[in-house]
Order: sequence, then structure tokens, then C-alpha cells
Amino acid sequence: MHTSFPKIIFSSNELALVEDEADIESFIYGLSEEQQQEARILLATGHYVNLQGESVKALTDVELANKVTEHLAQEGVCCLSKITRLTATQAFAMLAD
Repeated sequence: MHTSFPKIIFSSNELALVEDEADIESFIYGLSEEQQQEARILLATGHYVNLQGESVKALTDVELANKVTEHLAQEGVCCLSKITRLTATQAFAMLAD
């Protein structure tokens, strides 16, 4: 698998900014086999891969914005309603703060 970090890992209803392989293992520990098959990872380069490191279809900038803002809202961050599109770089920056 790709070794540069950080990465953003997505399942159908969660996401996390991961800093190392242990973070990835912790994230996928509670996922069902089906959820693991659907999980994807956003690399800092902007490419998306599955858990096996194979390229997968990228989220659109709107889909990425929706997932990131939903996650941040659940963590209590406010003032997210104007964010409708995000690049990979912007997503990493928002999750790192």
C-alpha cells in the first residue's frame, strides 16, 4: 500500500484523517466485510485507492465537501454551510485543523 501520510479514509458513513497504518487498522477494525470492500482512501496526491491500494473512482469535489463538512459538523465545527466544493488539498487542511 502507499506509505505517505496523512490520508483520508472513507467508509459509507464515516471518515477519518489517518496519520499511520495503525490508524487505518483502527478505522477498519469495526467495519463489516462489505464496508471494507466499499472503503476508499484519499491520498495527499488527490488519488483515491481501495484498501488493497488499487485505484478507484474519485469522489467529486461536491461529494468530498459533503462528506468532510458532515464529519466536521458531527465534531461540533460550525459555519460550514457555505462550503460546497473541496479539493483534496482543502479537505486535508480542514481535517487537520
